[in-house]
Amino acid sequence: MENAYSYGTTNIEYSVEFRDRKTMAIEVHPDGSVQVIAPFETAQELIHTKIEKRASWIAKQLRFFRGNTSGSYVYEWVSGESIYYLGRQYRLKILEGQSSIKLSGKYLLVQVKDRSDKTKIERMVNAWYLNHAKSKFKERLALLHPILDREGLTVNSLMIRKINKRWGSCTKKGNLVLNVDLIKVPVHCIDYVLIHEVCHLKHHNHGSEFWSMLTKYCPDWVKLKNKLENF
Repeated sequence: MENAYSYGTTNIEYSVEFRDRKTMAIEVHPDGSVQVIAPFETAQELIHTKIEKRASWIAKQLRFFRGNTSGSYVYEWVSGESIYYLGRQYRLKILEGQSSIKLSGKYLLVQVKDRSDKTKIERMVNAWYLNHAKSKFKERLALLHPILDREGLTVNSLMIRKINKRWGSCTKKGNLVLNVDLIKVPVHCIDYVLIHEVCHLKHHNHGSEFWSMLTKYCPDWVKLKNKLENF
């Protein structure tokens, strides 16, 4: 049995094989074929629902087998995609209506007048991330004031931007620059990056004094760095 499901720009064609089993399984093979293995007499509606729920994972596997593994994940901006916020995974759910966006349970609900307007959806999600990043990063930096006071340091300003290939930086003028994508990772990883950059206010290189100061104020920085890099 051959079937198809459209997930953004990815067309998922799949076959169904019925077996004597209790649960459904989905297999994505290196040749790009997708197979659903289902119990006998499983309704097509249930199979379709299973494909719909797993579409994000299936599309990711198909891209891998087709050799599209370079660069970061490219969003389709459709319902079902994974969205991360403070280390937790949520599902993107696109609804039709007046523009709004909010977290609700395990979903990030994005309401737009036209569900096919991917540009609008992307802008709304990015703006939502930026607004939350401004608030959360400011909150976490405030907790580091005892370190700043003890070391006689001052942060000139906290800047949030989209940065490629790095989580943060510190300018000679005392500005801390953080990658907006940090809002997606666990809070203690955000704290690690902030402490790292605060240490650069005093030591503008990665010499022994810098590492000594980082270890003093963030003893488990190696663990946090590895977690951040593998997030």
